[in-house]
Amino acid sequence: MSTLIHADIFFFVTTFAVIVVAVALTVALIYLAKVLSDIKDITGQLKEETRLFRGDIADLRANVRKEGFRIEAFFGFLKSLLRRTGSAAKRSASKTVKKKE
Repeated sequence: MSTLIHADIFFFVTTFAVIVVAVALTVALIYLAKVLSDIKDITGQLKEETRLFRGDIADLRANVRKEGFRIEAFFGFLKSLLRRTGSAAKRSASKTVKKKE
């Protein structure tokens, strides 16, 4: 009779441990899904910014070929990059504010 009680206790403890592990894995998978979603958003933004940067470099190359290298053209190119970066920072800041509300 004693072995039967020990077996019941073993199965009860094992069942409880399996349930705890299953809940922990479920929570971990939910967090992993959220992290992967954030990574997907970040890579999408990075892809868009890379496309824009490639366009800017192509414009700079076209200007250099057309007009030759002038220091004013280079500074104009840098100013356009800084303006774009500033507007991107403002967009991300406004998205952050909207998420908090």
